[in-house]
Amino acid sequence: MSSDPRPPRPATPAGFDPSRAAERAADPTGWRFPEAERASVYRVIAGRRDIRRFRPDPVPEDALERILAAAHQAPSVGLMQPWRLIVVRELETKLALRRLAQRERLRQAGKFPDRTSHFLDQKIEGIVEAPLGICVCCDHGEPGAEVLGRGTIPETDVYSAACAIENLWLAARAEGLGIGWVSFYRPDDLRSLLEIPARVDPMAWLCVGWPDERPVRPGLEAAGWSSRMPLADVVMEERWQESAPPSAQAAPAIAQAAPDRAAAIAARDRSDQLAKPTGSLGALETLIERWASITGAPPPSRPRAGVLVAAADHGHVVHGTSLFDAAVSAQVAGAAARGQSAVGVLARRDGHELLIADVGLVAPTPEGVRAAKLASGTADMTAAPALTEAQLDAALALGAALAGELADQGVDCLALGEIGIGNTATTAALAGALLGAGAAVTVGRGTGLDAAGLERKRAVVDAALARAAAVGVAPVEAAPADSAPADSAPADAARASDAARRLDPRTALLEVGGLELAVLAGATAEAARRRLPVILDGYAVATAALAAVGLDPAVAESLIASHRSAEPGHALVLAELGLEPLLDLRLRLGEASGALLALPVIASAGALHREMGTFAEASIDGPR
Repeated sequence: MSSDPRPPRPATPAGFDPSRAAERAADPTGWRFPEAERASVYRVIAGRRDIRRFRPDPVPEDALERILAAAHQAPSVGLMQPWRLIVVRELETKLALRRLAQRERLRQAGKFPDRTSHFLDQKIEGIVEAPLGICVCCDHGEPGAEVLGRGTIPETDVYSAACAIENLWLAARAEGLGIGWVSFYRPDDLRSLLEIPARVDPMAWLCVGWPDERPVRPGLEAAGWSSRMPLADVVMEERWQESAPPSAQAAPAIAQAAPDRAAAIAARDRSDQLAKPTGSLGALETLIERWASITGAPPPSRPRAGVLVAAADHGHVVHGTSLFDAAVSAQVAGAAARGQSAVGVLARRDGHELLIADVGLVAPTPEGVRAAKLASGTADMTAAPALTEAQLDAALALGAALAGELADQGVDCLALGEIGIGNTATTAALAGALLGAGAAVTVGRGTGLDAAGLERKRAVVDAALARAAAVGVAPVEAAPADSAPADSAPADAARASDAARRLDPRTALLEVGGLELAVLAGATAEAARRRLPVILDGYAVATAALAAVGLDPAVAESLIASHRSAEPGHALVLAELGLEPLLDLRLRLGEASGALLALPVIASAGALHREMGTFAEASIDGPR
């Protein structure tokens, strides 16, 4: 018989605490982990970092299951467990999200007018680099359903989901995996991309993979964007203390030709090894990596371009949208073919393949210009659809054929341009239809219109957009006004107008497009299919590319913006495409002249990448 005077301890189910109150009182610290284990927990917390650069190696399934299980062990009010975890592996989805992030990055840059360049220098995402994406959602449940503890603070489900994110992040850090939290997207865009129901909110896109960086400090702190505040500045006793210092400003179809991530990573790895401070070549390093992801190699030291310039006229010029008549279009096209215009001079000087194509001139095809006339200009877009279904299909096919012809000549890239009196009005209308913006923000002076001419041009564009919105198939509401760049003050009024509706890209091209723009859209898609970089020229070409991306999102991965023109709508289109231009020369010329002016910059980037020495070769020691 036992001599222990205490009553026997009742049996407890597995996993329940068998201790008694007296024991807990005798040793209040009894629940504590051993010192070495506690140190590991704090080490993981201190070592958590927001990772932006990833290796392509896959994440083992057992490790993934452990970090997902850690998220699922988060605390939740009323044990409602509102988190939902969508694991994304498909490249097509990641490419689409990266486009959204790149677009919002450029839109937000204007909110830091004194630090725009510093902001743009920050790498904000590794969406495509990371082998996995995890979208953490908060499922608010059925409306009106009562949850224990949530009656007075409905947002506790959001707080609980945030705890799941932190659990996952810390578990990943312990596993040696990197997590990057991407916040540069609009929740409704991500909801649409992942088909998330209305009652559920996407809270975070987490990039998950083996890190290609091991930062000892948070990235923005290391970059000098901000610094961690002292603990004493954020801790108060008993009551809110207004004297506490303010917070530091916070930083704000199946892919037809998937990016070559291995080549891009190899290019980036070499950039990191060159005898220079890391990241010191700025946008050129991004350019080198993007070119490699398209072609499988960095840019050549002397890239040879296939230059396609499409020429056409526009029916709306009868309303005075241009200072010139349609005859001038043919004159400019003929001068280009003779090598007398800007594109002719630049193409001849650098040995590029130049093809000027009449795809819709009113006048006869000039000598030296490819005769490929689809119609004698478009219809007046204020009165009827600019293109017929047959014309649009023929234009897209013609663009693909012409791009293929140039590609077959062994060029390194495709440079696109256009010629056509009145095509800035057509471009403004097409941009407005694709972006959900009115003429106030998409229409510029074009070739020198005075104030009265500008108002006349805006009226024509708004009339065309209103007609198109009335007959367009399933128009999509415009994005909120604050989605426009900060320097687009008229955007609020424009987006509030009845004309400010987004149309699907095919409907937009039919209703307000141009023959040359449709040809360029087809050429863009064909170049992307052939893994050929597409060097965009100005406003018209960028808008044609935006239509091509709408028809096939994979096309976006092959685009490089040469410059930002003086037309105000060009910045809106580039932001929508998520592209930073290489140059800003206030050009209005068109003809692919801006694209060819950017090629020496691309060539220089390629030469630097190939010919600079590395730290190892230079025997340079010490931190970079």
